[in-house]
Amino acid sequence: MEKIDLHMHSNYSDDADLPVAELISRCKAHGITTLAVTDHNSANSVAEASALADNTLRTISGIEIDCTFDERNYHLLGYGFTPSDDFSQIHRNFSELQRKLMPKKIEALRHYGFIVDEDALTELAGERIPQEEQMAEVILADDGNKNNPLLLPYRSGGSRSDMPLINFFWDFFGAGRPCYIPVSYPAMEQMVDVISSNGGTPVIAHIGANIKQQYQEVLTGMQKVGVMGIEVFSSYHSPELEAWLYDFALNQNLHVTCGSDFHGHNKPKIEVGQCCYNASQLTAIRRFTDSLTV
Repeated sequence: MEKIDLHMHSNYSDDADLPVAELISRCKAHGITTLAVTDHNSANSVAEASALADNTLRTISGIEIDCTFDERNYHLLGYGFTPSDDFSQIHRNFSELQRKLMPKKIEALRHYGFIVDEDALTELAGERIPQEEQMAEVILADDGNKNNPLLLPYRSGGSRSDMPLINFFWDFFGAGRPCYIPVSYPAMEQMVDVISSNGGTPVIAHIGANIKQQYQEVLTGMQKVGVMGIEVFSSYHSPELEAWLYDFALNQNLHVTCGSDFHGHNKPKIEVGQCCYNASQLTAIRRFTDSLTV
C-alpha cells in the first residue's frame, strides 16, 4: 500500500537529528511517496525538501507550531503554505522564548538532585538551543548521577528505557510533572490565521498526546477557530482513538492526515512512514494531499 507521512522532523528542529537530504533519502528507502517535513516552529526545510522532490516522491510544505488553545498547549500543523516572513517571525519568537526558559529548566532539574553539566549540554546541542531530551542525555551519561534512583527507569532494562530521552521529557516536563514550567504560546486562532493567510491548511497534530478525554468538545472548539483537519493516524494514537477521530473528521468535513512524528535519536521506536491505515482511509488522506497546491 502507498506510504504517506506528513509529520517528521529534520535538524531544523532543535530536538531532531537528520539534515533534510538525509531525511528525504530515508523516506525514499522506506517507500514513502508523499511527505511533509514539519519542523518545530520553523519553515526552513521547505525549500530544501521541495528541491529534492522527483517523479517518485512528492514533498509538501510543512511546519509544526506550538500554540495555546483554551489554556492548554497544543501543536498545530500547517501544510501547503507559501513560506514568508510570518514563519520566520514565529521561529524567532519561539527561539527567544526557549532561550529564556532554559535556565529555569536546568534549575528545576537540579532541584530534584540531578547534576547537569552545562558545558556538556552546550557541546551536545552545538549551535542549537538545548532541549529537555538533551538534558536527559547529559544527565544519564554523567557518573555523578549513576546512583540517583530517579534515573533507574530510563537505564537499560528499566520500565522507561525503550525511549529513555523522550520518556524523561514526558515524565519530568509534561504538564503537571515535577519540572513542568508553565508557558503560554501564541493563540491557536492567531497561528491558524498565519497558516491560512499564506495559502496553507491548519491541522491539529496528535491530539491524543495532549489530552485523554473530551475529544469532541475540544475538536469542535478548534474547528470554530479555523482548524481544518485532524492528524488521525499517529504513532501516539491507539487504533480505537484513530477509528473515532477518523469518523469524527469525516462527519465534520475535516481533512484526514497521518504522521509518524519521526525525530531520530530522541524517539528511536518511531520510524518514517510508521502510520497504519487501510485502503479507504488512505483515500481520505490522499484527498487531503491532492487538495494542496504546494
